[in-house]
Amino acid sequence: MGIAWFTEVHRCESTVEVMGETALALVNGLRDGRASFAVNARRAEKSLPFTSADINNRIGALLQEQTGARVDLGNPEVTVHVSVRKNESLIFLNRLDGPGGLPVGTNGRVLSLLSGGFDSIASSWYLARRGAEVDFLHFHALSRIEAVMASKMPALWTQLSGFTRSGRTYLADYAPFEVALLGSSPGLQRYELVAFRRLMVRVGERLAEQYGYDGLVLGDSLGQVASQTMQNIVVVDRAVNIPIFRPLIGLDKTELIDLVRRIGMWDAATTAYKDCCSLIARNPSTQAALEKVEALEEGLAIGTLVERIADETAIVRIDIRGDANGVEKGED
Repeated sequence: MGIAWFTEVHRCESTVEVMGETALALVNGLRDGRASFAVNARRAEKSLPFTSADINNRIGALLQEQTGARVDLGNPEVTVHVSVRKNESLIFLNRLDGPGGLPVGTNGRVLSLLSGGFDSIASSWYLARRGAEVDFLHFHALSRIEAVMASKMPALWTQLSGFTRSGRTYLADYAPFEVALLGSSPGLQRYELVAFRRLMVRVGERLAEQYGYDGLVLGDSLGQVASQTMQNIVVVDRAVNIPIFRPLIGLDKTELIDLVRRIGMWDAATTAYKDCCSLIARNPSTQAALEKVEALEEGLAIGTLVERIADETAIVRIDIRGDANGVEKGED
């Protein structure tokens, strides 16, 4: 993150003759005479006895003479870039785009709720691209931590950490919430999903206070699913005081999928895995009333649930080199 573009450069003396020879050695693809080319010179050192136009014309003439290739200044197949300095010049062909943004670690620390699907991968990536240090909070529905570590999740968060430079994942158990729901009122079942999302951000807020994070990250896209309507997002935000960042809020699902595919995480995102939200009510309310959700939470003793889940959360140390992830319990 923070790199706009990069390329392999070839250094040479800052004379037109040597720059031409260096450029000619690089353009093997032009030698069959079928490819078109252009020369793009930038002369940073103005004391040199030639202009950028001189370099373009003289190197262009050399390349055309030696290769038979056609000059095309509008849409060339190959562009020879020449960056002229006083003591040396840099010759290069193709520029490779980086992700841009800001270097990770220059803009605060956030805790991203990582489900394992496209949305949470993309939202974590976007926060890292703006310079935030991103760690992960994952709610799991498996019976044991060992089962989580045997699932797709460690490979997913390790691969994602190659971009976000993350150092840890917090593993929170969904089971206490599931058990508490068994005694809830049938009339409030449509609000269970919003109540669970409020519980997740509450646990996230507790961990953020404990471990020094500035905000939470969610992969919400406005109106994409029932829990992500404007009303439901507002109700979730009312549960905590910590900032919640939603970098995907105005994006379409296809845009998220394209990003995940582009960064090489398609397989990680599409590997089967049991997501907690899929276990809750099939027909959740799209316009959850805060008082209804709070009534459900009162019956669940939500404050006690948050404390229990946060206290029992395990910490996984991430090694971005791909070595085994270590799990630990308790305080940092």
